[in-house]
Amino acid sequence: MSSFLQSIPFESAVQLPRFQTKNGEQTIDLRRILYLSAQGNYTRFHLDDGEQVITSHSLSIYARLLEKHGFVRVHKSHLLNLEFLRHCRIQRSQWLVLPDRQTLEIARRRRAKLKKTMAAL
Repeated sequence: MSSFLQSIPFESAVQLPRFQTKNGEQTIDLRRILYLSAQGNYTRFHLDDGEQVITSHSLSIYARLLEKHGFVRVHKSHLLNLEFLRHCRIQRSQWLVLPDRQTLEIARRRRAKLKKTMAAL
């Protein structure tokens, strides 16, 4: 795992590391990521064009890396790109509604911070 963390080129803060998928090696532009969701020990990337990519690393690994680059943890299972937060709305204080009408649950302990972040945008 530490070799994975060291191999990530974040100088430009534009590209994620390369990773293997069934379609070969890929990189993802950070600006294309809507949010990441945990799938057990895997992470699913939800991209702005509807594409989804699954990787074999846990969400906690990506959270440590991406929170420095404009991503916020809204739930133990979701990491959201702040660039897309201004297009979202909070519904009944517990759901974040994305522009494509998908909903993400907001953790009780993260609601106040998320509301402040949204107000600042």
